[in-house]
Amino acid sequence: AEESTVGGHSARAGTSERPSLRVTRSREARTMDVGLVEALCDYSRPVFLFGLTPPLEGAKPEELRETARKFVERSATLATDGFIVYDIQEEKGRTPEPRPFPFRKLDDPSHFAQVLKEVSGKESVVYKCVAEADPGGFDNWLETAIETYGVNAYNLVGGASSANQYSGPTIPDVAAKLNARPQCAHGGVTIAERHIKKGNEHETLVKKSELGMQWFISQAIYDPEPMIKLLKEYGELCKKRKIAPKRVVLTFAPCGREKTMRFIKWLGVTVPEDVEKEILEAENKVGKSVDLLCGMCKRILEETKGCGVPLGVSVESVSIFKNEIDAAHELFRRTQSMLLDFLGEPWLVRYSIVDKKSKRTSFDYQRPPTPALPSTEEKPTSADDAAKQKGILVGAGLALGLVLGKVLRI
Repeated sequence: AEESTVGGHSARAGTSERPSLRVTRSREARTMDVGLVEALCDYSRPVFLFGLTPPLEGAKPEELRETARKFVERSATLATDGFIVYDIQEEKGRTPEPRPFPFRKLDDPSHFAQVLKEVSGKESVVYKCVAEADPGGFDNWLETAIETYGVNAYNLVGGASSANQYSGPTIPDVAAKLNARPQCAHGGVTIAERHIKKGNEHETLVKKSELGMQWFISQAIYDPEPMIKLLKEYGELCKKRKIAPKRVVLTFAPCGREKTMRFIKWLGVTVPEDVEKEILEAENKVGKSVDLLCGMCKRILEETKGCGVPLGVSVESVSIFKNEIDAAHELFRRTQSMLLDFLGEPWLVRYSIVDKKSKRTSFDYQRPPTPALPSTEEKPTSADDAAKQKGILVGAGLALGLVLGKVLRI
């Protein structure tokens, strides 16, 4: 690789800085220090996203910022291109099954994306269900999202059920509005299970790309077969029509409890019975789900090799339970490594210190001057103890960087 590992970086004393991780690939030295829209539309490189839901509607500004700070702090060691902020709707008519978790209205996803950017410096893909608002209301929402909140990447979603009547604009209408905004780009959702039922999801992707969509983010995957079939046939169709396929982002979400599994299935995700049984009967349910999902990711990559469809990976972290949050982080790291290895080029995850003034951090990572060392006869003061603890943390951070900075080769 053309860039050095963490061994060549050192912390600067007396500044407000925090650690950051990024992926570097060799030769062209392509890194993740580009805008999110540019990353999503650059099919020569993979893209890595981490998804979350906004806080509850009505949260105070300081509460929104604190939620964002905690999320960014937990995910600071993930080398992401950006985040996905989901638009959660009640979705009446999706299924006759009762909703496993009661619906509660959340903060506007474009607003929370702005808060996340202020805290982390990273942009978000904002999901938007275009069918749920009246046309005039949607236009106002879009104007605010772009001009006030600075959101440039959108994932457009239609209504939950074709049996329902919706008052909002159509996806083609919204796509045309976004195409008129040169700073914006948009993508859509792909549900591989529809390809098994109807056999035309690959044609739907081509039609959506004709609307200007630059990428497609999948529904959570718990069965690799539909996605394998879709990617192969989408790639073949694009070759036949002599058009370039758009990026498909593979989405994975860990599960550590029965209620989470019910919710995943309620959302329309196909979970084979044997997979569900293996997870729920395991002693470590969430760990088993991570292992199985990694196996599915690996199989998708291996069986679609050469199909020509550029890929990315997204992991959803939408649980409030610590073990499922931690599992989402592990799942992200492992699936990211798989996709990078799959590309066949040397790569590394590089640890660096990021200046707080660049607005890529929420941390007040102050480094006070090191106090004078006590004599051997003195009892250590509280300031000395704090200095020792700070030294341990800095040393641990550098050790982490050295491990993650190792170049992995196939």
